Amino acid sequence: MDGNPFDFCTGRAVSVRRDWPAVIGRATLLIAARQCWDSAERAKAALTRRGFAVVISAALDEFVRYNLIKTGIVPVRVAEESVASLQDMVESDPGILLTVDIGRRDVRARGTLVARFDIGGADEMAARLLMAQRLLGSCGLDGDDRMRLQRRLVAIGDALKVAGADAARAAWRLDRLLADIAQAAASAPGRAF
Repeated sequence: MDGNPFDFCTGRAVSVRRDWPAVIGRATLLIAARQCWDSAERAKAALTRRGFAVVISAALDEFVRYNLIKTGIVPVRVAEESVASLQDMVESDPGILLTVDIGRRDVRARGTLVARFDIGGADEMAARLLMAQRLLGSCGLDGDDRMRLQRRLVAIGDALKVAGADAARAAWRLDRLLADIAQAAASAPGRAF
Protein backbone atom coordinates (compact mmCIF):
# COMPACT_ATOMS: atom_id res chain seq x y z
CA MET A 1 0.00 0.00 0.00
CA ASP A 2 1.26 3.44 -0.87
CA GLY A 3 0.51 6.66 1.04
CA ASN A 4 -1.73 7.41 3.98
CA PRO A 5 -5.07 5.67 3.30
CA PHE A 6 -6.88 8.84 4.35
CA ASP A 7 -5.14 10.62 1.41
CA PHE A 8 -4.93 7.91 -1.23
CA CYS A 9 -4.37 4.19 -1.35
CA THR A 10 -3.04 1.99 -4.14
CA GLY A 11 -3.17 -1.77 -3.95
CA ARG A 12 -4.68 -5.04 -5.03
CA ALA A 13 -8.40 -5.45 -4.56
CA VAL A 14 -10.64 -8.38 -3.84
CA SER A 15 -14.32 -8.65 -4.77
CA VAL A 16 -17.00 -10.08 -2.50
CA ARG A 17 -20.46 -10.41 -4.01
CA ARG A 18 -22.43 -12.41 -1.47
CA ASP A 19 -20.60 -14.74 0.88
CA TRP A 20 -17.43 -13.79 2.70
CA PRO A 21 -14.73 -16.30 1.78
CA ALA A 22 -12.72 -17.88 4.58
CA VAL A 23 -9.46 -16.72 3.00
CA ILE A 24 -9.36 -13.51 1.02
CA GLY A 25 -5.62 -13.28 0.43
CA ARG A 26 -3.34 -10.30 0.50
CA ALA A 27 -5.46 -7.42 -0.72
CA THR A 28 -5.54 -3.80 0.38
CA LEU A 29 -8.96 -2.86 -1.00
CA LEU A 30 -12.24 -4.71 -0.60
CA ILE A 31 -15.08 -4.20 -3.08
CA ALA A 32 -18.25 -5.46 -1.43
CA ALA A 33 -21.71 -5.89 -2.93
CA ARG A 34 -24.82 -4.68 -1.12
CA GLN A 35 -25.65 -8.21 0.05
CA CYS A 36 -22.47 -8.34 2.15
CA TRP A 37 -23.83 -5.77 4.60
CA ASP A 38 -27.01 -7.60 5.61
CA SER A 39 -25.60 -7.75 9.13
CA ALA A 40 -23.23 -5.16 10.59
CA GLU A 41 -21.86 -7.77 12.98
CA ARG A 42 -21.24 -10.24 10.17
CA ALA A 43 -19.45 -7.59 8.12
CA LYS A 44 -17.35 -6.50 11.10
CA ALA A 45 -16.35 -10.09 11.81
CA ALA A 46 -15.42 -10.64 8.16
CA LEU A 47 -13.22 -7.54 8.06
CA THR A 48 -11.43 -8.00 11.36
CA ARG A 49 -7.70 -8.58 10.98
CA ARG A 50 -7.84 -8.90 7.19
CA GLY A 51 -5.42 -6.04 6.47
CA PHE A 52 -7.77 -3.90 4.38
CA ALA A 53 -7.09 -0.18 4.15
CA VAL A 54 -10.17 0.70 2.05
CA VAL A 55 -13.66 -0.77 1.64
CA ILE A 56 -15.64 0.20 -1.47
CA SER A 57 -19.38 -0.44 -1.50
CA ALA A 58 -22.72 1.12 -2.36
CA ALA A 59 -24.32 0.07 0.91
CA LEU A 60 -22.25 1.59 3.72
CA ASP A 61 -24.56 2.99 6.36
CA GLU A 62 -23.26 5.37 9.02
CA PHE A 63 -22.86 2.63 11.64
CA VAL A 64 -20.67 0.53 9.33
CA ARG A 65 -18.71 3.58 8.14
CA TYR A 66 -18.08 4.70 11.73
CA ASN A 67 -16.81 1.27 12.72
CA LEU A 68 -14.59 1.01 9.65
CA ILE A 69 -12.95 4.37 10.33
CA LYS A 70 -12.60 3.46 13.99
CA THR A 71 -10.54 0.43 12.99
CA GLY A 72 -8.44 2.43 10.50
CA ILE A 73 -10.25 1.37 7.32
CA VAL A 74 -11.39 4.07 4.90
CA PRO A 75 -15.01 3.59 3.73
CA VAL A 76 -15.77 4.66 0.15
CA ARG A 77 -19.39 4.70 -0.98
CA VAL A 78 -19.87 4.60 -4.76
CA ALA A 79 -22.88 3.96 -7.00
CA GLU A 80 -24.16 0.39 -7.32
CA GLU A 81 -23.20 0.30 -11.02
CA SER A 82 -19.64 1.34 -10.14
CA VAL A 83 -19.37 -1.46 -7.58
CA ALA A 84 -20.46 -4.03 -10.19
CA SER A 85 -18.02 -2.60 -12.75
CA LEU A 86 -15.13 -2.63 -10.27
CA GLN A 87 -15.96 -6.19 -9.24
CA ASP A 88 -16.00 -7.35 -12.86
CA MET A 89 -12.65 -5.64 -13.45
CA VAL A 90 -11.00 -7.17 -10.37
CA GLU A 91 -12.41 -10.64 -10.99
CA SER A 92 -11.18 -10.64 -14.61
CA ASP A 93 -7.70 -9.38 -13.63
CA PRO A 94 -6.88 -10.28 -9.98
CA GLY A 95 -3.47 -8.58 -10.21
CA ILE A 96 -4.84 -5.18 -11.18
CA LEU A 97 -3.94 -2.28 -8.90
CA LEU A 98 -6.62 0.22 -7.97
CA THR A 99 -6.03 3.70 -6.53
CA VAL A 100 -8.57 5.37 -4.29
CA ASP A 101 -7.84 9.09 -4.07
CA ILE A 102 -9.80 10.79 -1.29
CA GLY A 103 -8.79 14.30 -2.37
CA ARG A 104 -9.98 13.81 -5.95
CA ARG A 105 -12.87 11.60 -4.82
CA ASP A 106 -12.17 8.94 -7.42
CA VAL A 107 -11.12 5.36 -8.01
CA ARG A 108 -8.62 4.69 -10.80
CA ALA A 109 -7.22 1.60 -12.51
CA ARG A 110 -4.09 1.92 -14.65
CA GLY A 111 -4.41 5.70 -14.35
CA THR A 112 -7.91 5.71 -15.85
CA LEU A 113 -10.94 6.96 -13.95
CA VAL A 114 -13.19 4.04 -13.02
CA ALA A 115 -15.58 5.53 -10.44
CA ARG A 116 -16.30 8.75 -8.63
CA PHE A 117 -17.63 9.21 -5.16
CA ASP A 118 -18.89 12.39 -3.55
CA ILE A 119 -19.08 13.77 -0.08
CA GLY A 120 -22.85 13.71 0.02
CA GLY A 121 -25.15 16.49 1.11
CA ALA A 122 -25.51 18.42 4.35
CA ASP A 123 -26.87 15.36 6.17
CA GLU A 124 -23.81 13.31 5.29
CA MET A 125 -21.45 16.13 6.29
CA ALA A 126 -23.27 16.46 9.61
CA ALA A 127 -22.95 12.71 10.16
CA ARG A 128 -19.22 12.83 9.35
CA LEU A 129 -18.72 15.74 11.78
CA LEU A 130 -20.51 13.73 14.45
CA MET A 131 -18.34 10.72 13.63
CA ALA A 132 -15.19 12.84 14.05
CA GLN A 133 -16.47 14.09 17.39
CA ARG A 134 -17.15 10.54 18.59
CA LEU A 135 -13.73 9.36 17.44
CA LEU A 136 -12.12 12.22 19.33
CA GLY A 137 -14.02 11.22 22.44
CA SER A 138 -12.98 7.58 22.24
CA CYS A 139 -9.36 7.67 21.10
CA GLY A 140 -7.57 8.20 24.43
CA LEU A 141 -5.55 11.31 23.51
CA ASP A 142 -3.94 13.52 26.13
CA GLY A 143 -5.50 16.92 26.83
CA ASP A 144 -3.34 19.08 24.53
CA ASP A 145 -3.71 16.82 21.50
CA ARG A 146 -7.44 16.40 22.05
CA MET A 147 -7.90 20.18 22.44
CA ARG A 148 -5.93 20.94 19.25
CA LEU A 149 -7.97 18.44 17.21
CA GLN A 150 -11.24 19.58 18.83
CA ARG A 151 -10.49 23.20 17.81
CA ARG A 152 -9.98 22.09 14.21
CA LEU A 153 -13.30 20.24 14.30
CA VAL A 154 -15.10 23.33 15.63
CA ALA A 155 -13.44 25.51 12.97
CA ILE A 156 -14.71 23.19 10.23
CA GLY A 157 -18.23 23.29 11.65
CA ASP A 158 -18.14 27.08 11.96
CA ALA A 159 -16.87 27.46 8.39
CA LEU A 160 -19.82 25.44 7.10
CA LYS A 161 -22.29 27.84 8.73
CA VAL A 162 -21.08 30.86 6.74
CA ALA A 163 -23.14 31.91 3.72
CA GLY A 164 -21.47 30.61 0.55
CA ALA A 165 -19.42 28.04 2.47
CA ASP A 166 -17.15 25.86 0.36
CA ALA A 167 -18.45 22.35 1.14
CA ALA A 168 -15.72 20.64 -0.88
CA ARG A 169 -12.98 22.47 1.05
CA ALA A 170 -14.69 21.65 4.35
CA ALA A 171 -14.89 17.98 3.33
CA TRP A 172 -11.18 18.01 2.47
CA ARG A 173 -10.37 19.61 5.85
CA LEU A 174 -12.52 17.01 7.60
CA ASP A 175 -10.71 14.19 5.76
CA ARG A 176 -7.39 15.64 6.95
CA LEU A 177 -8.75 15.89 10.50
CA LEU A 178 -9.93 12.27 10.45
CA ALA A 179 -6.49 11.21 9.21
CA ASP A 180 -4.80 13.17 12.00
CA ILE A 181 -7.17 11.71 14.61
CA ALA A 182 -6.38 8.19 13.39
CA GLN A 183 -2.65 8.88 13.39
CA ALA A 184 -2.69 10.47 16.86
CA ALA A 185 -4.82 7.65 18.25
CA ALA A 186 -2.51 5.01 16.80
CA SER A 187 0.44 6.52 18.65
CA ALA A 188 -1.42 7.31 21.88
CA PRO A 189 -0.57 5.15 24.90
CA GLY A 190 -3.53 3.00 25.89
CA ARG A 191 -5.34 3.77 22.67
CA ALA A 192 -9.03 2.99 22.63
CA PHE A 193 -9.32 1.87 19.01
